[in-house]
Amino acid sequence: MTHWRLFGIALALPVVFTSLVLIEVLRNRSAAAEGMELTEREVTLSGDTGENSGMTARVKWAADGESRQAWLSRQQLESLGFDLDEDPETAGRGPLRQLQRRAFIAFELRDGGPGSRLVPVDASVDQNEIVAKYPSRRTHLVTAGLVGLRRDLLPGQPGLVDGYVVSIDPRELHVPTEFAGRLRRSRARASTFTMTVRVGSRLEPWIVDVR
Repeated sequence: MTHWRLFGIALALPVVFTSLVLIEVLRNRSAAAEGMELTEREVTLSGDTGENSGMTARVKWAADGESRQAWLSRQQLESLGFDLDEDPETAGRGPLRQLQRRAFIAFELRDGGPGSRLVPVDASVDQNEIVAKYPSRRTHLVTAGLVGLRRDLLPGQPGLVDGYVVSIDPRELHVPTEFAGRLRRSRARASTFTMTVRVGSRLEPWIVDVR
């Protein structure tokens, strides 16, 4: 193979790679019709120190204890891969040492307290099943993530074993330049904002509007 041919392949590879990425992006976004409206209660902005700096939006969900209710049943936890058959001598006491499990997590947008309105309501290892179960993109956010296991002391239910959201993927969203300017002006006025986010068929979210 000549040097010129190698040179031509080297030039073509970035173009081919970029084309494949763009095809995947279009495929992901083609199935998204509705958007979820998030506010400063569900989003923390970072990297907004200057007009020319990049900005990211970090998603927040209801903190432990805010919803104060178990959201995954024993059967659901076992379906994620957790072993709930405890040693009878230590049952109900002490920490639960099990690896976190990858799952698809459904959050529901609920009005309530002063914190985030995104509340975890379900988790599954089957993406198609959980997406079909929560079809509204306005009220439910389905994303990949990690679920951990703990012993949760809820009122009247001491020693209850429950799951908790460790992280979601992705948790940070890139804020396009046109929207970053609006958010900076909003922060300068100490006013609230509403961010519309869509999630595609590959569960990859992106920002479509800010007001």
